[in-house]
Amino acid sequence: MSYFKNIFTTGAVSKTPMRVQEAIRRQLPVSPPSRIIELGAGKGELTGILLDQYKNTCVKIAAFEINPAFSSDLKKNYPSIQVFTHNALEFAEVTGEPVDLLICSLPLSFFQRTDRHTLLTSINQQLRPGGKLIILFHAVWLIPQLKRIFPSATIKWFGHLPPYLLLTYTAN
Repeated sequence: MSYFKNIFTTGAVSKTPMRVQEAIRRQLPVSPPSRIIELGAGKGELTGILLDQYKNTCVKIAAFEINPAFSSDLKKNYPSIQVFTHNALEFAEVTGEPVDLLICSLPLSFFQRTDRHTLLTSINQQLRPGGKLIILFHAVWLIPQLKRIFPSATIKWFGHLPPYLLLTYTAN
C-alpha cells in the first residue's frame, strides 16, 4: 500500500524524511517513560524508533491507527505493542490513564476544527505532569491553535515539500 493511495486518511505522501525522524529521536526522553501513546502510527516509522530507543525496558506502547491495513501491519511487525484500530478521538477512553510520552502524527488539518480542539485538549489532559508531547504536522496554519493549547511548546520547521513541523511540549 502506498502512502499516496491513502492520502485522505493518512495525510502523508511519502515516508517521513530521515532528518525529521532523527529530530524526533533527539526529542525522546532519555529515561524510559512507562507509558507511551502514538496517535496515527501509520506503517510504524516512529513506532520502530520508539522500540529501538527503549529496547530492554518495560515501556508500554499503545498505537492508534484507523487504517485497517496499516493497523494489521503494525500488529504483525510490532507484536510487543498494543494496537488499536480506533479513531484517535477515542484514545483517552480506550487507554484510560495518563501517559508519560504522547507522539501524534495524525493529519490534524483534516479534522473538523471542533474535533481537532477536542483531540488536542484531550491530549493535554492525558499527559502526566512532566510528560512530553511530540506532534509532527504539515499545516502551518495550525500553529496558532496549537500554541493556544500548548503555550510553552516549541516548533521546529523542516524545509521540505510538504513542510514538516515538529512541536514539542512538556506538561506542567
